Amino acid sequence: MSSLRGFLKDYLRLNYSVDGIVEKYKEWVSVNTYMILSKWNKDKWKNDVVAVKCSKRGNDVYRSRVKNRFVGLSHKAEKLEFFNPKDRNNEKTTCALWTTLTYDTKLRSYNEAWEQIGIEFNNFMAFVRSNFGKVSCCRVFESFENGYPHIHCILLFQEYNFSVFRDAKGQFRVHGKEIIAEGWHSNVDIKAMSSLAGGFSYLKKYLLKGIDFEKADSKGLKTLALCWVYRKRAFAVSGSFRKALTDLITQLHNSNKPTAQTTLLGEIIPEEKYALLGFANEKDLEIEEDTWFTILNSKQIDRLTDCLRLKSAF
Repeated sequence: MSSLRGFLKDYLRLNYSVDGIVEKYKEWVSVNTYMILSKWNKDKWKNDVVAVKCSKRGNDVYRSRVKNRFVGLSHKAEKLEFFNPKDRNNEKTTCALWTTLTYDTKLRSYNEAWEQIGIEFNNFMAFVRSNFGKVSCCRVFESFENGYPHIHCILLFQEYNFSVFRDAKGQFRVHGKEIIAEGWHSNVDIKAMSSLAGGFSYLKKYLLKGIDFEKADSKGLKTLALCWVYRKRAFAVSGSFRKALTDLITQLHNSNKPTAQTTLLGEIIPEEKYALLGFANEKDLEIEEDTWFTILNSKQIDRLTDCLRLKSAF
């Protein structure tokens, strides 16, 4: 499997099953691909040719990027508590809801559901905002075993607080759920969040199942494969979510702080100019397993030249 584009051409023609999509995804993600760049080395007075491992949905580079993004967001939410779940005397309210939106299999085929769910979720959010004012969200897609999508999300309301009560099973629910449910065509489950830290803990559980190819169970593999085919972001945050967190925490941030490109660990990378030469897999270049970045030796450069020459011939 060379690319998602190549698979999509076959997919439209052959109408793969969910299991067929999973097998093709596994074939694609198992091949480590490298971006080949060239930069001038002023000390050696020559160009260095470097290979940088590409992020593929489910591989180690992809997992690291998503996890770092998620952790940076969840850390901001650690101190945000809305009510004490152990307090049985005082009236409880919350502005944060843990929401799950499922998909009725009678409405569409699974592939139509994946194609439409982004539009439908945007319509759902527009409906919620029309009834409750400013609302931001943080959401994760997940696949059921049958291939149908569903959504787990944190809804953070900036202009509305919900009255909280316990249901027969002891779970915290909110008054007003029926209004929110009107905006979605299938089943909606809503729980009151006592804190954002708890909500992010739930979200992390579902997120990790859908970003790690090596540890994914059956549902996790379907989530990875179907998000791959239908180009869905596993984890997404609305533009106002971070601002809403900042406003709630009331922390000051210096907007004039200079920006710079950093590594995944936050270390500033000196500015350098690179030229893109092309892409190659680890077998073409004989790169050691688990390598994220390497300077190619003369033998590897020769293999790269042959590889790029062959690709240009087709």
